[in-house]
Amino acid sequence: GSIDSTVRCWDCRSRRPDPIQVLDEAKDGISSVKLSAHEILTGSVDGRVRRYDLRTGQLCSDYIGSPITSVCFSKDGQCVLAASLDSTLRLLDKDTGELLGEYGTPPRVPAPPGGFGGPPAEPRPLPRYTGHRSTTYRLDCVLNELDTHVGCASEDGHVYFWDLVEGSLALSLPVGQGVVQSLAFHPSLPCLLVATQGQVTLWREDTFRPEGDPD
Repeated sequence: GSIDSTVRCWDCRSRRPDPIQVLDEAKDGISSVKLSAHEILTGSVDGRVRRYDLRTGQLCSDYIGSPITSVCFSKDGQCVLAASLDSTLRLLDKDTGELLGEYGTPPRVPAPPGGFGGPPAEPRPLPRYTGHRSTTYRLDCVLNELDTHVGCASEDGHVYFWDLVEGSLALSLPVGQGVVQSLAFHPSLPCLLVATQGQVTLWREDTFRPEGDPD
């Protein structure tokens, strides 16, 4: 992904410098790219999450509105998590684009004629993930190894994790004083890699024991 609004694909076996495909549907810079066995998932500053199905040649696009900073697939491949600069995480059904969870400042319904704005719009109860701050920097979002919690870096020096189903805050992890730039969760173990202020740290549960470790 590039600031020139394109995603470029190369054939590593041929070692040719020219890309074999250029995806140029985005209207602004590409901020995040994730891959599955047959899909390319992208997030763009134009506020759209795009998923390219390489088997069918189809493009699915979901409009978020706020500039996207990070996207990722759920481990079961059924959902997409997107973080944006309105301090909000959104969990989408990968195939339909249905909003399954929204974590941030709740939207308000339009004001009726001659009246004031109504309460937060809630056509149906959705998990809400609130507490983190993302307004300026590109920050990563993740799901844990069991798809039970969603996480996001924050500009306040913390990493936040919420229960995926309930939306309740499960953990606020103090990492440092500055912006947490990057996150990576182990695909099968409860281990989190965090980058902030020029340092990379590994976090894991107190009860974690590597395989084969008798202690």
